[in-house]
Amino acid sequence: MFSISGIQLREMSDAASYLAPISEVDRAYKYPYDAPEGGFVLASGQLFNLEQAQLDQMDEDPHRGVLAGRTPVLSVGSNRAPVQLLRKFGPDSFLPVTPARLHDCDITHAAILGYYAAVPCTAFPSPGTIVDLNVVWLDDCQLAQMHRTEGINVAYDFVVMETVEHQFAVRAGPVFGYAARAGVLDCGDGEPAGLSAIPSHGRKFKTLTQADANAKLRELAMVDDDRSITQFITEMQADKSARDAIIERLRPHAIQAHKPPWQVQAVNIDGADAYL
Repeated sequence: MFSISGIQLREMSDAASYLAPISEVDRAYKYPYDAPEGGFVLASGQLFNLEQAQLDQMDEDPHRGVLAGRTPVLSVGSNRAPVQLLRKFGPDSFLPVTPARLHDCDITHAAILGYYAAVPCTAFPSPGTIVDLNVVWLDDCQLAQMHRTEGINVAYDFVVMETVEHQFAVRAGPVFGYAARAGVLDCGDGEPAGLSAIPSHGRKFKTLTQADANAKLRELAMVDDDRSITQFITEMQADKSARDAIIERLRPHAIQAHKPPWQVQAVNIDGADAYL
């Protein structure tokens, strides 16, 4: 049990499965990791269920409630997952997360290689498509750390997302997120591919697993070798110059969104270099 504002939260019955440590290779191979449905709270390194009624009780005073002073950030990839939030913010963090839907977009493979050698993802316009995701509510220090881990202003832009529908009743206001600057991988016929690990309703694009996306990235970047995916991941994690070279080769194979339903926000922060 965890108590906040006099409300008792119960530990999630399958919390261990969402918080189990993963190897460095699996950080890439198992991206974007498993995430529970509905709301949850990550606190003191543990995972607790969060229901609408509990949130209502905790937020009776909008100026002192659990979400007060926090910025809502849509999680489209690994930030949906408790194991990634735990890695980014540590066991002493307190993070409320609420369910949300993203309309008229799909979650697709970005035209970059992450610093831990995953092919990460980003939203891409897809009229009529709906994706069930979540929103993590960050305090100012946590938001600054999230900017760093997203490689802000280099790998990703900070944006206001225009088509997010909260699944909990929360305060009105903008919902933010991140969009890959490089665009998305052209996975055939000038179209991106959705993440098979993140289902969507009314999906129009084909889907790829992380292993498939790794193979497509290597094909487009003309990485012609017989390394296993494990060897490739391990070597890319250790060699930033090699990652940068691949990203550069992907530029001709990137698709940029036309009139995307988000607006880029100016951010000025140091420390993102460690996550590129």
